[in-house]
Amino acid sequence: MQDEIIFKTARAIMFVDSDVVFTHNGDNKGMGKLYKYLTSDPDLGGAAGEIEVWRWTKNPVTITQYFEYKSNQFMAKTFENWFGMVTCLPGAFCMVRPQALEHVLSCYLQDANTIVEKNQLDLGEDRTMTTLLLQAGWRTGYLTSATALTDVPQTLPQLIRQRRRWINSTVVNMWLLLRHVNRWCSAFPLLVSLGVELISSFTLPTAVLMLFFQMGASVGLNALLVIAVIILWVLLLLVLSLTADLDRVHYWFEASAVVGAVVIFLMIVYTVQSADLFLHKYWAEVVVVVGWVVIIVLSSVIHRQWTSVLGVLAPVTWLFMSPTMYVIVPLYAICNFDDVSWGTRG
Repeated sequence: MQDEIIFKTARAIMFVDSDVVFTHNGDNKGMGKLYKYLTSDPDLGGAAGEIEVWRWTKNPVTITQYFEYKSNQFMAKTFENWFGMVTCLPGAFCMVRPQALEHVLSCYLQDANTIVEKNQLDLGEDRTMTTLLLQAGWRTGYLTSATALTDVPQTLPQLIRQRRRWINSTVVNMWLLLRHVNRWCSAFPLLVSLGVELISSFTLPTAVLMLFFQMGASVGLNALLVIAVIILWVLLLLVLSLTADLDRVHYWFEASAVVGAVVIFLMIVYTVQSADLFLHKYWAEVVVVVGWVVIIVLSSVIHRQWTSVLGVLAPVTWLFMSPTMYVIVPLYAICNFDDVSWGTRG
């Protein structure tokens, strides 16, 4: 049956979203570059190009995604590519070798019965396909010179819904990947980093909330009051995420995003006003943040796209939206793990 599905003469299968534009900065050869890259290595099961956010200056939601796309591709995808283990070939712009897809097709098209299987197979079908290719022993790659433009969610509710699918699918697929991929000798650093990333999916919201508490206590606010406010805020988000229709209560989430941005602004003001004390008391945190910034800047320079990072608008907007991306969105995703709508597999 499978032999009849895929023609043996085909050398690549293209996956693309309907809103993707291939002409970017005057370069309309993205598909050709990706095809040449995939077919040049017989061990390469699939390859992804660089996806740019189209019309990204519309509002803070699109600007944040622009910076997130850039930093993720500069660092995560490039790092994964060194080991031949790009963990997600995005359905918006990638190519897969027919023989590799045929190798995993029966697993890819199997029925999903449990909630975990539906999150694995149905919600992030591109990540599912990539996980299966890696488990089958194929390498996956990333080519930064093959570029395409895509639209992204324009509003906060749209973004929350999209990331609910992405986060839950990523957690399940990454767990399965770490359990079943036998590359601990050849890709040990990458697999360790993926394990840390998986753990951070659950710990990062807590870390951000602890940072809020630490900052509130540092400026002289009553510690119990700060804890009470944080708990009430989280409880509100949990109750709304578990019980309410997102379209009806979107203003609560939008208000929470504004509150998070205000807290970040107050943290910046306090840091500037108390720079000496802050550096003395939180020097380890400063080292981590500065190191992360340096890595992003160097990555953007290496990719010859330094303006995307050193331009003030995108990174500053992302900073103010970070409570939304690392607290509000993950909490909503975890609370709606049983929501398996909007899957497109098969």
